Amino acid sequence: MSAMFSKDIVALDVSSRRITAMVGCKKAQSVYDVKVRLEREYDGYSDGAFFDEEQLAGAVTDILSEALSQSGIATRRVYVGVPGEFVTLVNRPVTVTLDRVRRVVDADISYLIAKGGAFDDPDRVLIGSSAVSYSVDTSDKQFFDVRGMNAGRVSATVSYMLADRSFTELVESAVRKAGFREIRFVASAWAECVAMFEREQRDAAYAVIDAGYLSSSVAIGRGEGLQELKSFSMGGGHVAADIYEVLDIPFELAEEAKELVDLNLSYSPDAVLVADGEHIVYAAEACEIVRARLEYFAEIVAEVIASADVPGYIPVYLTGEGFSAIRGARSVIADKLGRPVELTAPKVPGFTRPDDSSALSLFVVAETMQKPGSALDILKRVFNGGKK
Repeated sequence: MSAMFSKDIVALDVSSRRITAMVGCKKAQSVYDVKVRLEREYDGYSDGAFFDEEQLAGAVTDILSEALSQSGIATRRVYVGVPGEFVTLVNRPVTVTLDRVRRVVDADISYLIAKGGAFDDPDRVLIGSSAVSYSVDTSDKQFFDVRGMNAGRVSATVSYMLADRSFTELVESAVRKAGFREIRFVASAWAECVAMFEREQRDAAYAVIDAGYLSSSVAIGRGEGLQELKSFSMGGGHVAADIYEVLDIPFELAEEAKELVDLNLSYSPDAVLVADGEHIVYAAEACEIVRARLEYFAEIVAEVIASADVPGYIPVYLTGEGFSAIRGARSVIADKLGRPVELTAPKVPGFTRPDDSSALSLFVVAETMQKPGSALDILKRVFNGGKK
């Protein structure tokens, strides 16, 4: 069976701490058969650059080769998630005039999205496009989808997602060494938005904070697109680094303190959080350090949300591995933002931790795009330009 019609898909997620390869297929609604899941930690990236490109490339080739070997599948197509630090979001208003007033069909939407998708940028490549909202000349409302409606003119705000060519070329070379012929790049932040939230939740704007280990992103989603996407080099690793620097203790002990601290508690000054025989970390001191970093993190998130043209009351969701293990982190961020923050994760049995959000969302989106027939419609609407 050709890769185009194979049920099994291969997804490769790249975060600022680890690389995750998943192989499997969808068995039923919200039920996935993951045949292989492999993870490799590596040095990561910061400010849009990998610390060790050779290490990353080698890890990508090795993990994909092992995934194919363990799964025994024949497909040679892989979907690669592109982290926010390597993605540039461009939103454009696009309008098409139809030949007459008639029902809007798939081809009209495909043409509309493709019309605004020309970019003369040698440093970036278009990897995806999707509409935030539509409007038609026969109504003064905004719509999630206008196919089937009567109109003479269709307009949309379209999200075009471009990946740094330095990322795509580096990863593509490593992927091909593992034997893959087709590579499709997907913006990780966009995949999280469309995979973790139902259509009804996406009718209005919402914010998703993906806090990673060395890098985090804030995506403002609506409809099938993104209204805003900002990434910055800060995450859970910086919390541990703060403890390490302020208390002058081994980094491993700082990591342990980060995992054990509970910001919901009021510790006595002499309460010991963790010790190794030579160094002691007092719980109250650790709380103060962790809280300061989280509040600084929240300030950056607040600036991103404020810069977007969205209502102040939009729902805010927190996901990712960066702060999920820190008890009370969500509350600190919510207090600093002055709005509720909900911890969220994929709604897939067996993958319900915030740590799973990026890899599992990519896997879910890739499975949908892989489908013949019904996936063609999705590919037209949200993945124009996605084939590398």
